[in-house]
Amino acid sequence: MPRLLVINPNTSADVSQVIDTLVREETAGAAKVQTVTAGFGFSYISTRVAVSIAAHAVLDAAAKAMTEGAEPDAIVLACFGDPGREALAEMTGLPVIGFAEAGLLAAAALPGTSLISTNGTVWCEMLGELVLKLGLGDKVAGIRSIETVADDTQAIADFLANEAKALGADRVVLGGAGLIPSLPGIIASSRVPILDPHRVAIGKALRLTAAPRTAPTPGQNGATETLGLSPFLSHALNGGTAIAPLRRCAGR
Repeated sequence: MPRLLVINPNTSADVSQVIDTLVREETAGAAKVQTVTAGFGFSYISTRVAVSIAAHAVLDAAAKAMTEGAEPDAIVLACFGDPGREALAEMTGLPVIGFAEAGLLAAAALPGTSLISTNGTVWCEMLGELVLKLGLGDKVAGIRSIETVADDTQAIADFLANEAKALGADRVVLGGAGLIPSLPGIIASSRVPILDPHRVAIGKALRLTAAPRTAPTPGQNGATETLGLSPFLSHALNGGTAIAPLRRCAGR
């Protein structure tokens, strides 16, 4: 059975539980799921500083899980912004599927254009940068934050429908781990199709578990000496791979 390592880049155990429930529901017993929470950083990621720290926390969480025996076939980076995704793929040699990248690519594969939405102006700026990086500018009609909208599923659905109509978008991609519990209600209330990037990413991760693993080789991470990193991350970077469990001295 394929194995998924799911990493929540923020420090909220409650959010991790929401994510874990969604992953298990979406995989329907077709994969072994291990969900881990960032060991340091922010309980809610809403600034570029928080994103940068979350990227470090993601690498650390993956290294810790793997040196303690986890052997995933793919990693789900459970944040609609994917902090540290490319670095995590480089360090582990595994498919790393982020909520944002998976959702944006899935939407871009559909006819017409999409409105991208999440909660937070800074997140919208960073998602815009990711859109350009992925070369999807012509497939995105606009990016809007719902932070000024009342915390009500119908109000959010109406706001998104109005924005999509004004921009001529054919659908909305609404992401953010904190929105996962509200998404079914928003989708049911919406007058415009809404793509759920979280479920898209989980499905993609499950499909990619069969992909060949390219384990890092010594020196691939470019680190010959580190200072101040956790033992797990230091081992991952200087030992060449975070996949092999870390050997411990007898009796410890």
